[in-house]
Amino acid sequence: MQAAPTSSPPESRARELLADAFAGTPGRMRLLGALAVAACVAFGGLAFLLGTNLDRALGASRAHAAQLVRIQTIRTSLVKADANATNAFLVGGLEPTDVRTGYADGIQTAAATLADASSADANDAHALQAVNEALASYAGMVEAARANNRQGFPIGAAYLRAASRLIQSDALPPLEQLVNEERSRVDSSSNAATDAQRELVALLVLVVASLVVTQVWLFAKTRRVLNPPLVAATAMVVVAGLAGLGVVAWSRGKASDARRGPYTETVALATARIDGFDAKSAESLTLIAHGSGQAYEDRFKSVSLGATRALTPAGVGQFGKPEADAREALAVYVNAHTRVRAADDRGDYDGAVRSATGTGEANRAFGGFETTSRQALALRSAQASDDLAHARSPLLAISWLMLVIGLVAAFAARRGVAQRLREYR
Repeated sequence: MQAAPTSSPPESRARELLADAFAGTPGRMRLLGALAVAACVAFGGLAFLLGTNLDRALGASRAHAAQLVRIQTIRTSLVKADANATNAFLVGGLEPTDVRTGYADGIQTAAATLADASSADANDAHALQAVNEALASYAGMVEAARANNRQGFPIGAAYLRAASRLIQSDALPPLEQLVNEERSRVDSSSNAATDAQRELVALLVLVVASLVVTQVWLFAKTRRVLNPPLVAATAMVVVAGLAGLGVVAWSRGKASDARRGPYTETVALATARIDGFDAKSAESLTLIAHGSGQAYEDRFKSVSLGATRALTPAGVGQFGKPEADAREALAVYVNAHTRVRAADDRGDYDGAVRSATGTGEANRAFGGFETTSRQALALRSAQASDDLAHARSPLLAISWLMLVIGLVAAFAARRGVAQRLREYR
């Protein structure tokens, strides 16, 4: 008896069908068509990812810039509190209301901003907790210094010096480290625009090249110069890609301008304010030391020079009028401080204290610097935030547009190859 013929296994049958589908010229047409469709889909999908990733990166840059401002606010508030505490100590007895208010405002602002900064970025929470603990210890030491000073006990000055050292050793260094980290994060996030532009160029070149190769091959096989659907697909990809490149370049320029302009100015003003308040604290501590405060005077010279340098543009760049006003106000204060030291050095201690406190010349001059620098900082930090937000505003729209056009181009490419297949048959 003759055995019944056996059927081919399903796997073998599938391989045969696949081989038939891609055999000969029609098979190569199908393969090239599939590649053209895949290229258009890849263009839409990858361009969408590039655009949305850049949007997130610029959003992260803005968030890190805001966190940097918070940390600088904490630093400023701490040295502001210390400057007011040491200035109030000079007066003795009942402290002036405005000086005591300035101290309390510095402590409260530092505590509130510490909480905000910890909530905004969990990566900074541990370091900020250490600063918060130092702040609590500092406030306790200042209260001990005030109590002893009101009673005329010399140990009050020792408590005050210890409190000031605590700020310098335990609170400010961790904050400075966080500032450096946030600045690095801002730079890293902002550099994403350059990477996105390069990647989009490479993607556009590859996709257009694949579409052109498909059309050239079809021309060689069919002797038809143009394939309208494929030409349309190529044109759509080129237009969408160039539009995407234009938007990315614009966003990159806006982000770069924000970094070079208001962001840099924000950092400079915050640094100048920190050094300025530190200088005011050193001035008071020099007078409190009664002739043995050269170390504090040296600190004054160092930090006041740092504040001046922060407000002096590097290279050929120029800061704006707010920074110039703050720099001029700082110079007035430094000159007034020189006269404070001259009065103290010639034995007019009471005159030096009067100038450095209350409505005295040096104290008024420092108030002018505090006001101008605070107003300039508020202006520049708001500008930096707005400019970084503006830089990312069109990115989501162009990302979705490139995705849709990529899918439409894929449909057009498939239709174009299908036309040639029908003609070939």
